[in-house]
Amino acid sequence: AEWPLRPGNPLQCDPCGSSNSRDWKPGVHVVEYNTNGILADMSIEVTTEEHEQPLEQMLKDSLNKNGNDTITSVFVYKTPLSERGEFFNVDHHAFVLLKCGSSWMTFEKHTDGLTVQVSKKREDVLMKLRGSARTGVPECIIEDESALPITDLISFFLEKKFYKQIYNAWRGHHCKNFAKEIFDKVANTDEYYWVADENKAKLKLLAGAALAIFGFI
Repeated sequence: AEWPLRPGNPLQCDPCGSSNSRDWKPGVHVVEYNTNGILADMSIEVTTEEHEQPLEQMLKDSLNKNGNDTITSVFVYKTPLSERGEFFNVDHHAFVLLKCGSSWMTFEKHTDGLTVQVSKKREDVLMKLRGSARTGVPECIIEDESALPITDLISFFLEKKFYKQIYNAWRGHHCKNFAKEIFDKVANTDEYYWVADENKAKLKLLAGAALAIFGFI
C-alpha cells in the first residue's frame, strides 16, 4: 500500500485530536536510509489478520538485520507543531529514538499512521521524517539505557496492535502516549511522563471546558 506524501505538513500531530482521524491508515510506514542518506520506504496496511504476518516480517527485515541486536539506549525527543511554540509545554510532537546495534531508529505516531525509521546515521532519523526535514530542532526530553532485544520490542509492538489505534488526542491515542508506551517498555529504569505536574490541573480544566462547550467525548 502506498502512502504518498500530501501537500503542506501533514505528518505532524493534530493538537486538538480527532479532526484528522479520517486520514489514519491501519498499518506501519517503514523508512530505511542508506549510507548516502537516500531513503527506501515501504508500508503495509493491516486491515485483516492475514496482513499481520507480512507486517511482522517487514519489521524484522528492517530492524533486525543481524538477527540478535539489542537496544542499548532510548530517548524521547520533541519538535514543535508550529512556529508559535508550545501551550503549557504539551503542544509538541514526541517520538522515540533508539540505539540498537550499529543502527538508529525512531518510532512515532501521526494523524495518518505510524512511522518507523532506521539508519546507520543518527542524523537521518533524528533530523528527518520520511525523508524531509522535521519542523524545528528536536529537543531531548528524557533518556535511559536499555538491554532489550529488538525482537522483544517488535513482539510488544505487534501484541499491542498500535497500528489499529486511530489517532485521537481526546481519547489519549496520540504521539505522546505512544512514545510513553515504547519508552517505558524499552528503558531500564526510567518512565516518561509528558504532562508536568504543574500543568495537569490546567489541562483538566481546559478539557472540562471543551467537553461542556463543544461536547467532545
